[in-house]
Amino acid sequence: MSETRTFQAQTNKLLDLMIHSIYAHKDVFLRELISNASDAIGKVKFLALTDTDLLEGDGDFKIKLVPNAEAHTLTILDNGVGMTYDEVIEHIGTIARSGAEAFADKIKAAGPDAATPDLIGQFGVGFYSAFMVAKKVVLETCKAKGDHAVRWESTGDGEYTIERLDKTRRGTRITLYLRDKDAPVEDGDDDEETIFNADNWTDSWKIRSTVKKYSDFIAFPIAMDTKKWETEKDDDGNKVEGAESKEITVEETLNSSKALWTRQPSTIESDDHKAFYKHLTRGWDDPSEIIHFHTEGAQEWTALLYVPGKAPFDLFSRDPRRGLQLFIKRVFIADDVKELIPEHLRFLKGLVDSSDLPLNMSRETVQHDRLVMAIKKRLTNKVMSHFKDLLEKDREKFVKLWDEFGTCLKEGFHYEPAGKDKLADIVLVRTTHNEGWSTLAEVVERKQAGQTALYYLTGEKLETLQSAPQLEVFRKRNIEVMLLPEAVDEIMVGALEKYQDLELKSAAKGELDGLPETEEETKAKEVRSESFAALTDRLTKILDSSCKQVRVSERLTDSAVCLVSDSAGMSPQMERMMQSMGQSMPVQKRILEINPEHGLIIAMRDLAAKDSSDDRLGEFGEMLFDQALLAEGAPLKNPARFAQRIASAMTFAVGH
Repeated sequence: MSETRTFQAQTNKLLDLMIHSIYAHKDVFLRELISNASDAIGKVKFLALTDTDLLEGDGDFKIKLVPNAEAHTLTILDNGVGMTYDEVIEHIGTIARSGAEAFADKIKAAGPDAATPDLIGQFGVGFYSAFMVAKKVVLETCKAKGDHAVRWESTGDGEYTIERLDKTRRGTRITLYLRDKDAPVEDGDDDEETIFNADNWTDSWKIRSTVKKYSDFIAFPIAMDTKKWETEKDDDGNKVEGAESKEITVEETLNSSKALWTRQPSTIESDDHKAFYKHLTRGWDDPSEIIHFHTEGAQEWTALLYVPGKAPFDLFSRDPRRGLQLFIKRVFIADDVKELIPEHLRFLKGLVDSSDLPLNMSRETVQHDRLVMAIKKRLTNKVMSHFKDLLEKDREKFVKLWDEFGTCLKEGFHYEPAGKDKLADIVLVRTTHNEGWSTLAEVVERKQAGQTALYYLTGEKLETLQSAPQLEVFRKRNIEVMLLPEAVDEIMVGALEKYQDLELKSAAKGELDGLPETEEETKAKEVRSESFAALTDRLTKILDSSCKQVRVSERLTDSAVCLVSDSAGMSPQMERMMQSMGQSMPVQKRILEINPEHGLIIAMRDLAAKDSSDDRLGEFGEMLFDQALLAEGAPLKNPARFAQRIASAMTFAVGH
């Protein structure tokens, strides 16, 4: 005898939300129902460890999908633990009550040594997602070793009917009477909202692709009957001549059930990783590195990460695809979960499979809580540790990785400043002492006696930096300078500030007060400054609109001039980077340094001493300023005027 009951008020509200707004993609209803079926099987399989009678001779665990195009129904069957009459009322008539959840609490109470099955939460919120595609849902279930079966039915309109039946096979059968396309659904307002059930859930291709997307790694087989044509064959497997093909029904397993990440890393072959990586990325290349680990304790989760062999084309696009796939107990939840990985590791591909990661009720959005942050932190530390080991054990392989992703990794100094020390240990740089890459630690090892800082020079091209006049004094004293030609390098040195207690100083900023210097050199510097005072004062006035100051240089040995910034000033590289980002920047006046040992500068000093108002000083001063700009690859304000001055000077030199 059937009984009609009313859903609790909160359940009615949930049904309305479920149909109209909770899930962004309606196909997740199949994921939810398959997950429920998997939980039910996992529960009975666990209980049967101590009570084999629960299986009643049916230990071939399976989830079966039965589409029926004629009846326009989709049925999901499992041979799991099933439910009693009272349990159906409790779990289906009351929202967010989960048999599996209560069971998990009971298992936890049994102690840490008790084995636990895979549980996600049988018949929780996910069950109601069926009403997104179904106008009526019929549930038939029989508890393992129970004395009765139960039939539950509802159209999702606020009521359901329930009745006891004679005992049947163990497990649950859910039949969805699918909505017709454009079927109107009352949403509680005066107006009707039309639900477009455009997907045909009796189509085998649609079912197969959805299972592959969401439930490919469920632990139990997901099967469906399919039709195929077969020709009679002899005992040797050859087709019988003249035999006609006939259509037969075969049971097809839709999921692979091979969750690679659940296996011990030592048991996984390289070819298995290559195949899974291609499945994961839908690409053709092989991964260059594999990072696979499992955490236990207060947090239990597994990560399987891959470093691509080549940088993706959109690595530096404004909105690249990034993030990891998220699974819960091998059930796919979401793609590109950005919250699990920092921005500078966005090139990593892979997944995280968590046992207890908190999600919102639709399982589509990761909550921003401490557990998510803890996973992100642990992932970042593990990746940095792996990269450091690779650098130490296989330098050539790490260099290839750095060539592809080094620029991206250096963004970590901005996005994750708390991890800058670990990141600094794997940074590779070009220097004046080494044609290849060097680590910061190697630069420190090669420093000169008395050297109190690490020097660097930023710019836009490595070739320009290698010939920069600002490096001349460093080459003379055999002091190594790091050459940093990327825009992100400005962010790196600004965030790092020091490495192994040595300050990072720009070779093109401020005074060179960190270089080893003898007492004689100090005295000679003071004398030169006084000797050139008339010239530097005159040039400072002439170039007032272009530069902040003209002073005698301690950097130059061969070139006549160079441009430098104040110790706290912004470099030209940083200035151009900010301007490219649309930032309005004030004019940055720099300092023009002159070489007191250069013949031209000496001649100009003598000219200034005779007549500081000589017009030639103005011409030469402006030409020297433009020359300094050209030396660092910067554009001239007036190239035509500079060309005219060069021509005039050449004409004078040849005596015409």
